[in-house]
Amino acid sequence: MSPAFHPSDESPINESNADSAADDLASHESASRNARDDDNFEPASDEELAALLAEDEDDPALEDDFPMGDGVADVSTEVYCPYCGEPVEIALDPGSGSHQQYVEDCQVCCQPWRVSVYYDEEGHADVQVTPEDES
Repeated sequence: MSPAFHPSDESPINESNADSAADDLASHESASRNARDDDNFEPASDEELAALLAEDEDDPALEDDFPMGDGVADVSTEVYCPYCGEPVEIALDPGSGSHQQYVEDCQVCCQPWRVSVYYDEEGHADVQVTPEDES
């Protein structure tokens, strides 16, 4: 996440990165026009895709924005309802942080649970559900 900018601070934008941002925007607008015009749409070549992926791999800011890494983080798990004891598959959102707590209702008996999710550095989730009224 980028630091907060205050008007009294020096501008973080310099001529070099402003030009780069303008070039990226122009490229995106051009690609958008091509995608809207189905008759003129040409998919990117393998070389173009490889170059784009290489740019992303070299961008250290991506790790700050997406710390869970290579997309192997757990996105679902099976838990047992603390009220009715039935197994329930729940979706997980690794993009919401390495430690999460929220309330979700059982899909079987509709009772509310407190869900606690802890992601480790490899993206594996430790999920605990407890009755909402025990918080």
